[in-house]
Amino acid sequence: MGTSLTRTDPEARDKVEPTIWDALIGAAIGVLLIYAGSFIGNWALKWAVVGLGWVFVAVMTAFVVSVIWENMSGHVWAVSSRLRGDVRKDPQLGTLTRDRRIRCWEAAVTRGNRIVDVLIEGTHEPNPALLARARDVVANFDALEREVDAYLAQEADRGGEDPETAAEIRALRISSLKIWSRERPRLVQIDFRGPDEDRFWSCDYENGELSGLDVD
Repeated sequence: MGTSLTRTDPEARDKVEPTIWDALIGAAIGVLLIYAGSFIGNWALKWAVVGLGWVFVAVMTAFVVSVIWENMSGHVWAVSSRLRGDVRKDPQLGTLTRDRRIRCWEAAVTRGNRIVDVLIEGTHEPNPALLARARDVVANFDALEREVDAYLAQEADRGGEDPETAAEIRALRISSLKIWSRERPRLVQIDFRGPDEDRFWSCDYENGELSGLDVD
């Protein structure tokens, strides 16, 4: 197995995210400002304080609503997908969910402590040949991963790679399997997750051969 590289961002480590309780406290302060402003005799000062209070209430309420929606949207989307017939159960891949935008079906399979996404071409239903290929690849995932590790080590050792890039290649791990070529049903595009989240690595797997390692 390759080595794992991590990079720590000092700013991200020290960053504190606001919570719903913070927003509720801010909204309460806004209500107090509105209430207190109503007793101010000076017209200009009164409306300045009341206006500030309404800004507090509006901003904090919007934040609370956005957080609640973010927490619920996944569940709402899942229920909506079921109602529209966009969910299928597969005995090997688990839940398949249709993505109408890119005309494919998605599954998430757990391998060790990782989740690997599987994308299969299909408009109304997953393409049968590609679905069969996805099942075969997932069933033999451990063997595939061993082949991938050996292939990445070989690519990292090729001449011309600087030490940092070579280390990055060795640290790549499979993140998704894309099976969406009707003309080449054996073809699997393997996407990787690596230490640099801004660099997207992928390669092809077809007929037992790995090739075309590339990065965007």
